[in-house]
Amino acid sequence: MSDPKSRPVSSYIFTIVWVVFYLACLALTFTPGLAGEASYYLILIIGIPLTVLTAYEWSIHVPGRKRALVLVLSGVTVWVLTALLVRAGYEWRLWHTVNTVSLLFTGYTIGFWLTGELEKAGYLVPVSIIGALVDIWSVFQGPSKSIGMQVTEYVKRQLEAEALQETEHIERQLAAGTWDPPPFANFALLNFPMPGAEYMTPIFGFGDLVFIALFVGGSRRFGLSIWKNILLVLTGLAVSILAAFLSGYPVPALPFICGFFLLGNFKNLVLTKKEWRITLVMSAAIVFFGLINYVNKVLLGG
Repeated sequence: MSDPKSRPVSSYIFTIVWVVFYLACLALTFTPGLAGEASYYLILIIGIPLTVLTAYEWSIHVPGRKRALVLVLSGVTVWVLTALLVRAGYEWRLWHTVNTVSLLFTGYTIGFWLTGELEKAGYLVPVSIIGALVDIWSVFQGPSKSIGMQVTEYVKRQLEAEALQETEHIERQLAAGTWDPPPFANFALLNFPMPGAEYMTPIFGFGDLVFIALFVGGSRRFGLSIWKNILLVLTGLAVSILAAFLSGYPVPALPFICGFFLLGNFKNLVLTKKEWRITLVMSAAIVFFGLINYVNKVLLGG
């Protein structure tokens, strides 16, 4: 690991630019009528790369176990409190912004802590394979599927509300006696302010943040090419987003992120035969239990 004091000031540019871009998007939520597609592309083309590049700067500091525990507990506490404030109707531009930063901070802290627990670069192989398999199960049969359904329904209601005349929207809120708060599931996703609209846009999940930090931090720790791996991570994210767009269904991002990372670094990720056997056994066990879960929920109606 490089000495943080030796880092040039220019290395902090990604965090600064991310903050400026985020605040700019937040300011543009006060300007209704901006093109919806342009706003999405703005976030996809600029917001996602900047979010990944912040991991480059933050990966200088890999916390130990005690420090990581304190940081994670602090991040989770802020995350829960701000989610409650947003759902209670308090100023979303302030509290949802803090919520987003706390989620990003917590996810990256966990990823960097895991980096420090790995004894060699080869251990990124089983972590990647198992993480990808768990993500596939989660998106199609597990918690991520439930989160996706809740968030999709909420976004749909927001778009329908935008289509109404302003007076009709207000009348509907007054008749209900409340506003339409985002579900708790929405806060498990990294959200960006949507320019031209008064709501946040979910980008990707908490687990994706952890693996981004893991790969960037692992690259720095084990002497892998950081810039190449940042490009691989961004490619994986882009392909997963494209796959979801073309299919019209939620697509797990980790298989693509982990897959591109492994393909780009496989020669440098060495495991013993015993470690490969353990990895394959654990992977087979996850696939087996995933199939059992599928049979129970889909075929038997469990």
